[in-house]
Amino acid sequence: MNLIRKSLNLSEHILGALSVAAFAVMVVLAAMAVFFRFVVNSSLAFPEEVVRYLFVWSVFLGAAVALRHNMHAAVEMFVDWLPLRLKRPVLALANGLCIVFFAILIVYGVRIVTLVYPQQSPALEISMSYVYAAVPVGAFFMLIYSLEALLPDAEARLTAASGTIEPSQADG
Repeated sequence: MNLIRKSLNLSEHILGALSVAAFAVMVVLAAMAVFFRFVVNSSLAFPEEVVRYLFVWSVFLGAAVALRHNMHAAVEMFVDWLPLRLKRPVLALANGLCIVFFAILIVYGVRIVTLVYPQQSPALEISMSYVYAAVPVGAFFMLIYSLEALLPDAEARLTAASGTIEPSQADG
């Protein structure tokens, strides 16, 4: 389990770095576009398109990082009203529904990526599949991180079933 957690931590750091880098490039390109349009009086053809595509990628990659840190907006009022014994199953059900949704996004995202492969972007003249690939890639990481959220429950059940003591319990 430790290797899995280290791999997930590494993937999260990579996704976060890619999102930050994409955002930095978007800021620079947007500033360049404004400078060339209003100061040089000659607009560039590619920055708007690159900014738009990088935004799509940064949203999906950033959403995965936010999901891992449980930073998405949630309506916790209803869960707070539940008795303590029902909170964990309701949250697990919600997480399971998210997993199903992410799996659907992956399947249909891959279908769309293959469908739009021949389509070229207007300014960059690259395949639109590179842009649309953000959907299944981001959904894949969101699915993995949602599965990770279920791991503590699974680890606790396995530990209880085997009767072993976790290292944290043995220390204290």
